[in-house]
Amino acid sequence: MKKLGLILLSAILLLGMVLPVMADDDEDVYYLTMCSGSDLSEEQKNECRDYASRRNSELTKQLSDIKAKRKEIESNLEKIGKEIQGYDAQIATLTTQINELTAQIEEKEALIAQLEMQIEQKEAEIAALREKVEQRLVRSQQTLHTNQFLDFLMGAEDFTSLLRRIQGVNDIMNYDKKSLEELKRLMDELEADKAQMAEEKAALEISKTDLEAKKNEVTELRVVAQLAQVAYEQQAADLEAQGNQITENLGAFKNILSSIDFGSIGSSTGFTKPNGGYLNNGTWYYRSGGVHLGMDIMAGIGTSIAAAGNGVILNSADGCANNGSIGNTCGGSGGSRGGGNQVYLLTNIDGVTYAIKYLHMSPGTPVATGTVVSAGDRIGAVGQSGNASAPHTHIEVFKLGTMSIESYANSWNGDLAFGAGWGSGALSNTCDKKGAPCRVKPETAFGY
Repeated sequence: MKKLGLILLSAILLLGMVLPVMADDDEDVYYLTMCSGSDLSEEQKNECRDYASRRNSELTKQLSDIKAKRKEIESNLEKIGKEIQGYDAQIATLTTQINELTAQIEEKEALIAQLEMQIEQKEAEIAALREKVEQRLVRSQQTLHTNQFLDFLMGAEDFTSLLRRIQGVNDIMNYDKKSLEELKRLMDELEADKAQMAEEKAALEISKTDLEAKKNEVTELRVVAQLAQVAYEQQAADLEAQGNQITENLGAFKNILSSIDFGSIGSSTGFTKPNGGYLNNGTWYYRSGGVHLGMDIMAGIGTSIAAAGNGVILNSADGCANNGSIGNTCGGSGGSRGGGNQVYLLTNIDGVTYAIKYLHMSPGTPVATGTVVSAGDRIGAVGQSGNASAPHTHIEVFKLGTMSIESYANSWNGDLAFGAGWGSGALSNTCDKKGAPCRVKPETAFGY
């Protein structure tokens, strides 16, 4: 803001006008104090013009450097985002393959168990039948030698008796033959089952080896993806800091100020939670160490977002699709860069005026700028717009002081950080370090 003010001052001074502006640097203070005065000598006017020209050139270069840095960050984030999406796609494919292999392994293990039962059952049947055949052969060898067969047959009293005896011998021989054939069949099936089980076990070991390899590959990819995520998180806040800091919708808001009934807006008691979602990322820092200036409440796309308190919508930005991803810079019309579809609520809670920032809404859901709302009213719906890799609502809370909602609305300059700073520099403007305007930890305000 200082740089912007100095550029404006420089431009004004170049036109021969002066304006009182505060500055921290000793040289700036000297010149701004002198050049803000009236009744300057011609020499002083020339000196002020020289200073303004020099300072304007310096600040123009600084702004150019900031824009270049922003482009660099955007380029890096876009690259990182694509890398993470690639890792995620590979992990998803491998996870599907792992699930398929796991199912195949379970089927093979079930089949092997079934084959083991069949083999055990056949071995028992074979043992029983073999014992029966062996006993039958032993008895045959003991009692049915050739001569004994002849004696048995020739001992028939008549032809009819002879036929019955011949049939009886045939039945015995046929029984032995069938038993032997059954024994052979069972033994052949047993060998086939054992061969199949050996093949299934070999295939099972291959599947298990393949499964472990894919699991290791997923683990490696997740490590790489996490490193990319850390790099993204470390630059995300700086991207927003270099982005749109002043809303394009300020003029529209100022035009409708006169139609707002501020007298109908009473102070609320306590902060109303946005919805029943759960806290994912906390405020100030990501787990990786990157700056994160708000809390993320996870909920499904389309879930209503409730107003934290009675108030008026200072700014509303829409126009981003629900296809957000890491590095996506969409900020709707008049919103902060990467914030997707967003709403800024000016509210008074327990006698203190706050601004509440809600990001990443679904398209078409943010309520319009200038809308007067009550605590709990729907102000939008959860989405995945802008710099968002999953459906959630990013919420920031700014403490503005005890001035009324109307007074603040009339004096607001369109700063979407409400004088509490951007990026890593905003961490020096938390309410535990300074007074209003300052940043409140949303978890504390909302009770998460």
